[in-house]
Amino acid sequence: MVRTRLAGSLAVLLLWVSSMEGAPPAKSAPPRGPEVEIMNVDLHITTDITLHIHSLRGRFRPTRPGGIPSLDDTTSYDVEVDAGEVALDEASLNALLNEHVFVGHDAPIKDLKVTVEDGMVKQKGKLDKAIDIPFKTKGTVDATPDGKIRVHAKSIKGFGLPVKGLLKALGIELDDVIKTEGVHGVTVDDNDFIIDPSQALPPPRLVGKITSVRIEGDQIIQTFGSGKIVPLSPRAASANHIYWHGGNLRFGKLTMRDADLELIDQDPKDPFDFSVARYNDMLVAGYSKTLPRLGLRTYLPDFNDLPSRAHPGR
Repeated sequence: MVRTRLAGSLAVLLLWVSSMEGAPPAKSAPPRGPEVEIMNVDLHITTDITLHIHSLRGRFRPTRPGGIPSLDDTTSYDVEVDAGEVALDEASLNALLNEHVFVGHDAPIKDLKVTVEDGMVKQKGKLDKAIDIPFKTKGTVDATPDGKIRVHAKSIKGFGLPVKGLLKALGIELDDVIKTEGVHGVTVDDNDFIIDPSQALPPPRLVGKITSVRIEGDQIIQTFGSGKIVPLSPRAASANHIYWHGGNLRFGKLTMRDADLELIDQDPKDPFDFSVARYNDMLVAGYSKTLPRLGLRTYLPDFNDLPSRAHPGR
């Protein structure tokens, strides 16, 4: 009886092994990007564009199948934002629109200048028509239902004269005058400008739903999600930081798996001034500490405090 049961068990085992021999090898899960938390950071995404990140919680999402986000390649990842607050100041807004949005010989708007003051966004420039038409607009900001920024025109002037009423009387809207085909990140809806930061900003893109927009001083502040972030666990050690946890992350010649990396501001009295393009210069000027859990804390000077800031690579 025992021999019969044993023979039956062996037969089942042999059948299972035989079936596995012809089965395709199990596929490993694709690498995933790490969770990220950013607090009190002035993030230089280009020389002229700085995002003032009050708080942000999200993840680095690879842009290529099977890819790993690399700090040395800003096109290798998007920052998928769950919640937080991010501000864009007047100088950065002008650089964004003039150097990255309305560019090229066929740009619909030229010589654009934007000022943010008294709770309003004021724009002046020239419409590129057969004859360049100078214009001025003044408006408020809010969030669209699909999570973009609407600059709502309260007044429009052309050649120094009020034209909003004239356009309305003629049944013409601003979007009939300004054509934005080929312009990334900005469209015109009736008399309003719609800005999609995820398309307008240079990489790395911030992808998430903007739920509210407000003006404070010369800054346009965007709220993502609820605006309140849930801290990563274990918690970051510092008030001003960029902190990655879990997933895979590449920087320099290193690849960190199950990432646990916190960049810490050596001078927390003001926001952490951080350059995406020059982060390695900051690493060279700082120092690191390995944690018992094999994580890494790196203490960095502010980018604007680097003595060799004007000399890349030194």
